[in-house]
Amino acid sequence: MAVKYPTKREAKKLGEPDFQETFTSHQVESPVAEYRISPPSIIATLDHWISVLRGLGIKTSTQADSALAQIREALRVGVPRGAFESLRSDLGISSEEFAGVLGIPMRTLARRTDRFKPDESERLLRVGSVLKKAQNALEDKEAVRRWMTQPKRALGGLTPLVCCDSEVGAREVEALLGRIEHGVFS
Repeated sequence: MAVKYPTKREAKKLGEPDFQETFTSHQVESPVAEYRISPPSIIATLDHWISVLRGLGIKTSTQADSALAQIREALRVGVPRGAFESLRSDLGISSEEFAGVLGIPMRTLARRTDRFKPDESERLLRVGSVLKKAQNALEDKEAVRRWMTQPKRALGGLTPLVCCDSEVGAREVEALLGRIEHGVFS
């Protein structure tokens, strides 16, 4: 549980003692606001990643190793080439545009006939994860396609897809999707 402490100006308006006295007393008589932060559980996070892998055509097992081990192994072995085409068609964009977001040159993409390298696989999985969360939030395939490829003010005028070119950008897109799911105007 986190407590929001009154600012010096708020404390004076409320007629509380001097800010320095309040700071050294080590007690807060009445907090201004209280909130709780509950991050997603590890199990929910791993289940999400497993569902992303399955969506990309990677076989996983509920009886095999742990979910984390399966995810790491899939990245180590590499995501199949078909995953690129699957995500690209779900997004409704060209191979050139999608390769640009992933940071994979077209000549390299042409050489990837079987599997992607681990770092390329991780980038594909990142986009797959955001796409899965968008599908859960928006529920309509065409709406997801439009949402991912149109600029958003909350993302500084960038498209969610372009933001997925980095881990930080992808997390920001996921945060925006979370706000949408909870009805927060963004």
